Amino acid sequence: MISYSEALQTILDEVITPLPSERVPLVLSLGRTVAEGIVATEQIPAYNNSAMDGYAVLSEDTRAASQKSPARLRVIGEAPAGAPFQGSVEPGTAVRIMTGGIVPDGANAVVEVESTEEKEDTVHVLRSVSVGSSIRLAGEDIKIGEEIIPVGKRLQPGDIGVLASLGITNVPVRIKPKVGILATGNEVIEPHRKPEPGQLRNSNGPALYAACVRAGAEPIDLGIAEDDRNELLDSLETGLQYDLLLTTGGVSAGDYDLLQTLLPELGVKVRFHKANIKPGKPVLFGLRQEGERKTLVFGLPGNPVSSLVTFQVFAVPAITSMLGEKTEGDGMTALLEDEITKKDNKRHFMRGVLQFSEDGNPTVSITGTQSSGAMSSMSKANCFILIDEETQHVGPGEPVRVKLI
Repeated sequence: MISYSEALQTILDEVITPLPSERVPLVLSLGRTVAEGIVATEQIPAYNNSAMDGYAVLSEDTRAASQKSPARLRVIGEAPAGAPFQGSVEPGTAVRIMTGGIVPDGANAVVEVESTEEKEDTVHVLRSVSVGSSIRLAGEDIKIGEEIIPVGKRLQPGDIGVLASLGITNVPVRIKPKVGILATGNEVIEPHRKPEPGQLRNSNGPALYAACVRAGAEPIDLGIAEDDRNELLDSLETGLQYDLLLTTGGVSAGDYDLLQTLLPELGVKVRFHKANIKPGKPVLFGLRQEGERKTLVFGLPGNPVSSLVTFQVFAVPAITSMLGEKTEGDGMTALLEDEITKKDNKRHFMRGVLQFSEDGNPTVSITGTQSSGAMSSMSKANCFILIDEETQHVGPGEPVRVKLI
C-alpha cells in the first residue's frame, strides 16, 4: 500500500503542466488562472490628485496658520474631479479642489475643507499642512513596468478592478481542465428520486461537481452507471475523453466493484490502488495516454466523505498543476481544542473548523463524528486537520497542522 506522499508525487509526475492558454473578456475572468504575468503600461494614479475635498495650497503659506491666526489665501478657482484647473497656484492663493481632482501646478499640499473657512473669495486656513499632505502622487499605486498580476494567480474581484483601471479588457488565462464525473452502483439514484429500501441518492456527483468548479476546472456530469460491464465500459470510455475522469464507488473488494478490472481493458494503466490514508484508503489512480493526450483517472471511494477527501488531497493538486497555479504549501499550524487518538499508522485527514481566538491565535476543533459516511462533517468543515502516520495522540492545546479546504 502506497504512502500519502508517494501517492501524491506519483500523480504530480503524470500531470502535463501547464495547459494551453486562451484570452477571455475581463468580465468573465473571475476565478481564472493567469497564464502570463501582466505588466502595467500606465501609472495609477495618472496624475497627482487630491485625497479629499479641500484647497490646494503652497504649504509655505500655511506654516504659521492656526485657529487664532489663520492663513488668509485668495481663492482663484476650483478643480473638481474630471475638470483640471487651468492655471497655477501662486504664493498667497488657493484652489478649491474635490476628492480625485488633479492637483494644480504650483500647489504642493491640500488642506481638508474641515480645517478651513471660506469667506467670499478668501479661504481662512486654520492649521498648517506639510508638503505632500492629502495628495495621492502619480504612480503611487501602480508604476509603469510594474508586474501587477503574476503568472499563476487566480483572479479575484480586486484584480479585475485593477485590470479595468489600466484599460485591460482581455486577459490571458489557462484553459480549464475538463473533468468527467461518473457515479457508479446499482444502489445509487438521482437526487430528485425518493429512495427505495437499500437505495442512496447520488450526493457524490453534485458535491464533486461543485468541488471541481471551486478548484478551477470545468466539470462534466456523466450521470450514474449501474454495476453492469457494458454500461460501465461505455460510460468510462466517454469520461476518458477529458483531462480527468472521476469515478465514485466500485474500487473496493466486493463482487460488484468492477472498475479496477475494466479500466485496464480501456488502456488505463493503474499506478496505485489503495493509499495509506484515512478516510479514502481504497482510492485508485491511473492514466490513459494516447499520443500526447493524457487522461488522469481517479477512482474515488463511494463513501461521500472519502470521495470528497480524496478529491481534495489528490485531484485538486493535479488540477492546480495543470493550471500552473502556485501551490499553497503545507498549510498552517493551529492549537487543537479537542483530543485526537488513533490506533493505526495511516495519514489522517480529519475534518475541522479553524477559527481565531481573541488574541489572534489560530485554533481548530473537529466537526464531531469523523465517520466516512457522515457528510455533515464536510459541510461543517473549513479545513483538514493533518495527523501524520507516526502520531497516535494529540491533546488539547497542542499544535497541529491544518490545511484550508
